[in-house]
Amino acid sequence: MLGAIKSLRNSLYNHPVAFVSSVMGIASPVLLFVVYPIRREMGYKPTPDAPKTYPVPKRARVPLTGFDD
Repeated sequence: MLGAIKSLRNSLYNHPVAFVSSVMGIASPVLLFVVYPIRREMGYKPTPDAPKTYPVPKRARVPLTGFDD
């Protein structure tokens, strides 16, 4: 156990980028299964999708006048 801690400490001091990326890589699947159920329990609702098109008015279209080039 003590050797593993010394190895992690050595890795942290000598290769900090590799150590932090390893910690983040291990933590992300755990967070995936922990955070989303907690958010659901707290009443979080996902935002509705953004509209893909502009709504067309439900009336007759009047042709424009006075804007000729």
